[in-house]
Amino acid sequence: MATVEAHHQRSASVEQLLGRHVRYQKHKPGRHLLLERLPLGSFQIETVHRFGERVVLNDGLIVMENAPTVMERGGRIALLFATGEELYLKAE
Repeated sequence: MATVEAHHQRSASVEQLLGRHVRYQKHKPGRHLLLERLPLGSFQIETVHRFGERVVLNDGLIVMENAPTVMERGGRIALLFATGEELYLKAE
């Protein structure tokens, strides 16, 4: 299966995910991405807050130490971090 990164058309900001219904697909872990409260089912991205370099989705549902590059292809959303961490979501 081809990666999102290899076939993306353009990157977006995290704020462009507001209002989207997504489902967790997979992630490449690291110390700059916190997913402890992530639900197993689908959820809507309702809020995006920035505190310096930190980005918080849905009041702590997903916490990122750095703003990721966001790419989407075929309903698959990839959040790619400069640290090498990755988070993949499936648009519902």
